Amino acid sequence: MENKTKIKDSKKAKIIYIAVVSVLCISAIVIGLVAANSRKTPSVDPDVPGNDSGLNDDGGNGGNENEDDGNKDDNANVVPTFISPAVGTVQENHSIEVPVFSETLNEWRYHTGIDIATAENAEVYAAADGTVSRIYEDPLLGNCVEIKHSGDAVTIYCNLSSERPEGLTEGAAVKSGDLIGKVGDSAISEIAAEPHLHFEIKISGAYVDPLEHISEDSKSASLNFEDIYEG
Repeated sequence: MENKTKIKDSKKAKIIYIAVVSVLCISAIVIGLVAANSRKTPSVDPDVPGNDSGLNDDGGNGGNENEDDGNKDDNANVVPTFISPAVGTVQENHSIEVPVFSETLNEWRYHTGIDIATAENAEVYAAADGTVSRIYEDPLLGNCVEIKHSGDAVTIYCNLSSERPEGLTEGAAVKSGDLIGKVGDSAISEIAAEPHLHFEIKISGAYVDPLEHISEDSKSASLNFEDIYEG
């Protein structure tokens, strides 16, 4: 009887020992996993506001990258100062609030640009750096060239001849002063007027007075004004 009791006690001791060792092993594994996880670099979600580690992907300091691109964006938002696209006399001024009388159409109409009277076949120049966005024929204003500029500005040159400089196509880049055409007589709505360039400027889609955006030096060098212009 005594021997049986000793055997039972021995088995209980072994079970308790195994249980204690198992608990110690599991605890050691859990502690190791926690320690390893604490050494990992926390992830940063760039889409969450405030989660900015201050580092770029290459480990450098953030905030200064693409600084030049920022300057380019600033320049893209600046409306350029224009030059006169032709040499001549302003014979009709810009008027979108008060209509002016059209001798050709025998009616009062708003005038969205200025008319620069000059000789037929006189050269017409790009008023600023830009990209040719359209070359088209308007039913009233004739052969036209449209150029897009910085600052959401667009210049439009109308009443041109059908002759165009070689290489002047839609999408072509032009510099201020580049030849883009010659004065013609294609504008049937202004055919009664002497040869002239009909010149318009739009900024953010709205017509503006070109004479307010042509530099004073260019106006002095290239333009004369008839009495109808008050400036």
